[in-house]
Parts: sequence; C-alpha cells; structure tokens
Amino acid sequence: MMEMLLDVAIILLAMALVGVSYLAYRKSHLRATLYLALAFLLFAFKKVVEISAESRALGRDIGLIVDFLEVLVLLLFFLALWRR
Repeated sequence: MMEMLLDVAIILLAMALVGVSYLAYRKSHLRATLYLALAFLLFAFKKVVEISAESRALGRDIGLIVDFLEVLVLLLFFLALWRR
C-alpha cells in the first residue's frame, strides 16, 4: 500500500515538473527546458509501465523497455545540461 502511494506521488511530481518545464519553455524558448519537460514526461511514463508490470496488466517482461526509458531520460537530462 505504501509503495503504491509513493508510486502515485512520483508520477504526480513528475507531471508537475513537466508542467513547470513547459511553462518555462513557453516563457524563455530555451530548448533545454523542452528537453527537461520531455525527460520528466518519459520518467512518469516509465513509472506507469513499471506499475502496470507489477499488477500483471502488461503480461510480459518489460525490463528492457524500462531500461531503455531510463537511458532516454538520462540522455535528455544530459542534452538539457549541455545545450544550456
């Protein structure tokens, strides 16, 4: 039960960060903030995939998908820092 609450909190926080990053992009038009918004969005999606796998909703091993999403998130964070 506690794990589920933490998972929901993580998703909500990630989506809030998507919103803040997108608002910053609209205000500044810095491409780095767009990379951040996309990274946070992928992070939230990764968490949803993990929750679905735990509840057996997906019905298959999703380890490779989750690992790929983690690499994409880290790559987008790197691009956001480098492009700044």
